[in-house]
Amino acid sequence: GVLQSPVYFRAVVETVHRLDLIISNKTAYQDVFKPENISLRNKLRELCVKLMFLHPVEYGRKAEEVLWRKVYYEVIQLIKTNKKHIHSRSALECAYRTHLIAGVGFYQHLLLYIQSHYQLELQCCIDWTHVSDPLIGCKKPVSASAKEMEWAQLACHRCLVYLGDLARYQNELALVDTEKLAERFYYQALTVVPQMGMPFNQLGTLSGSRYYHVEATYCYLRCIQSEVSFEGAFGNLKRLYDKAAKMYHQLKKSENRKLSPSKKR
Repeated sequence: GVLQSPVYFRAVVETVHRLDLIISNKTAYQDVFKPENISLRNKLRELCVKLMFLHPVEYGRKAEEVLWRKVYYEVIQLIKTNKKHIHSRSALECAYRTHLIAGVGFYQHLLLYIQSHYQLELQCCIDWTHVSDPLIGCKKPVSASAKEMEWAQLACHRCLVYLGDLARYQNELALVDTEKLAERFYYQALTVVPQMGMPFNQLGTLSGSRYYHVEATYCYLRCIQSEVSFEGAFGNLKRLYDKAAKMYHQLKKSENRKLSPSKKR
């Protein structure tokens, strides 16, 4: 076990380096879905999962982060930045949809696997629970340390946040309505580890400008007030306050002109 970890870790670093070279290219958005690049990401995903389960305490968190960022998130950001080049129903958009769907499948699978591997009882918290076979009868005791169990619980929480994010990105595409699904995943993440505020930040982003940004403001405040807050929520909240101030000053200026009752309110 322990002797193998540097091997996997080195392989991860090497693969990440190769993916970075691809993504830094000017035409990267056209290349990311080429078969050889997809298989490179698949290889990285496999390595990260091995690293996670072989050394959850030393490498678990790091492997999770690398996996999310390099296999899914950076590709998503790349496509979003180059939106103007990507036409509806084009091969590129189709590849992007497939990328998101594949991500959902992967994280649902990982969520089930972590639960079964560490025999976590999340039945009251989430939809995607691992149910052990009643015919087998008594469960084998888990030989995991407290630190490993803590990693597993937090990893499930993060899987749910990632599932929420993937549903939110799907929702941004035309023809897909996954807003409620994203919301559901974020709330389940909060149920698994209530002290982590990050899902509230994502819920704020998801709510957009609903009710003149009041809902988003509430979510960002909840995030900031959490036991473990998320740094990004402060900036998000400040942006909303700046926006509100701007709108208020514009209203003051145009007060003499006829305003609709709802605008006035």
